[in-house]
Amino acid sequence: MADSKKIAVIGFGNIGSGVVEALYQKEFAGLELTKVVDIDLERPRPITLPTQYLSNDWQPVVNDPEIDIVVELIGGIEPARSIQLQALKNGKDVVTANKMLLAQKGQEIFSLATDLKRRVGFRASFVGCHALIHEFQQAGVSAKKYRRIYAILNGTSNYILSTMTHEGTEFEVVLKEAQEKGLAESDPSDDVDGMDTASKIRILLNLITNSYQTVAPFPIEGIRNVTPQDIQYADELGYSIKLVGVIEQSNGVFNIAVHPALVPKASLLGSLQGAYNGTELEDEYGVVSGLVAPGAGVRPTTDAIVKDLLDITEGKDLPMPSSAEELALGNTDDAQRRYYLRFSALDQAGVLAQISGLFGKHGISIAAVIQKEAVSKDFVPLVMTTHLAREGDVQSALREVDQLQVVRAKTRIIRILNADT
Repeated sequence: MADSKKIAVIGFGNIGSGVVEALYQKEFAGLELTKVVDIDLERPRPITLPTQYLSNDWQPVVNDPEIDIVVELIGGIEPARSIQLQALKNGKDVVTANKMLLAQKGQEIFSLATDLKRRVGFRASFVGCHALIHEFQQAGVSAKKYRRIYAILNGTSNYILSTMTHEGTEFEVVLKEAQEKGLAESDPSDDVDGMDTASKIRILLNLITNSYQTVAPFPIEGIRNVTPQDIQYADELGYSIKLVGVIEQSNGVFNIAVHPALVPKASLLGSLQGAYNGTELEDEYGVVSGLVAPGAGVRPTTDAIVKDLLDITEGKDLPMPSSAEELALGNTDDAQRRYYLRFSALDQAGVLAQISGLFGKHGISIAAVIQKEAVSKDFVPLVMTTHLAREGDVQSALREVDQLQVVRAKTRIIRILNADT
């Protein structure tokens, strides 16, 4: 074991308290807690520290030559960005759980760390997937070229969709229950609108390409519009509905997106319940593997942070994008996918023929049709699934379908993700 590393923890909230407690109680050899920084040192916490450990000013701590590693746990962009950059410039390594910062400013942080030969540990930026980072570390970041990664990376959304599936309850009802149980924030937008998953997908793409270039904008859709009816119809077709981050690669060009998706019920992702995260990967040889882990929580996040700290202390290289190579994203319209489509149509003869005709015009082949009993005297739910089709063609067809007089509401579209498509 190398000499002990002196550590400063900046951010003394729930996660920070867990990390501080583990370090202060000397649970891990080679890690020496030196300073803890927070703007509010008065509020009660699970652990009480001697005053010499505490500070409300990060700058003298980050500039202290005795500190070896800075653990940034305050979240957000500033001052987190300044803390990490200043620590790296001062010759320190950095460990963080700040996925938003890395997704938006990772190019600046990772390029500086690469130039200065410092390390940035970020397992905790997506706890439910940190075992995947360990795999990259063992194999080498560029050792595998992945054809696809499908990932459930937000525990709150997975809990909501799982509960809606089991109880047949509306989204808003389940969200309120999740907030009351502390499983969703008072403002759940980042989770349920897909932004949290999108940040993690950006970081994953940086990892598998070994490029720290900022990822260009890509489609992001959350789960607010998923209904119990969609979940029921998906179940009848053999699928679960999940919020999935998608990375697909063909000849070095990447298709990435975040959206609700139908996944086979018997698959790893389709069977994932509660607040768990899961990742399904297919490598360049067609070998499929999967990982499942808790998606959040003080202890799992603390463990992820400590793993990075121990690797740094033991002199190990951390998986970290270190190349300035440009990332090539494909045209979203060219993505090939199967689709679930739910129409609200008039209950009269000829409706199916009109809709099918427009899809045929755009070269889209229908795989299955479910016509449910009318929900009123005027409207009937009509559900279709397609064979593989181009995204742009499907969108063009839907624009025409939604203009039909027999269609009285905007068509609901959900992508279908199969391992073989």
